[in-house]
Amino acid sequence: MKIALAVIIALAALFFVVPMVVGGSANVCQALEQHNVSRTASSIAGGSSGPVYGVINTIGQAGATGQAETSMQAAAHPNAPTPISCAVSFWASL
Repeated sequence: MKIALAVIIALAALFFVVPMVVGGSANVCQALEQHNVSRTASSIAGGSSGPVYGVINTIGQAGATGQAETSMQAAAHPNAPTPISCAVSFWASL
């Protein structure tokens, strides 16, 4: 029983920690927004390297505060806690 509880706690922690590590933020919604900015910059530039990607990503990351993603997730899923919605959206984007 203790092992099952430990596994559940570890999976729940990973559910939130991985998006924050990938996004480089302590806020899961900001991490999702930063991840989305990076993907969009990569899509526009045709890859995730080079000067075009660097400029687009840098400008986008400067504005990625997480507030826009928090508002969008709250509107899309009004009955769910926003951090959970952001984490689910992150995992769905992979």
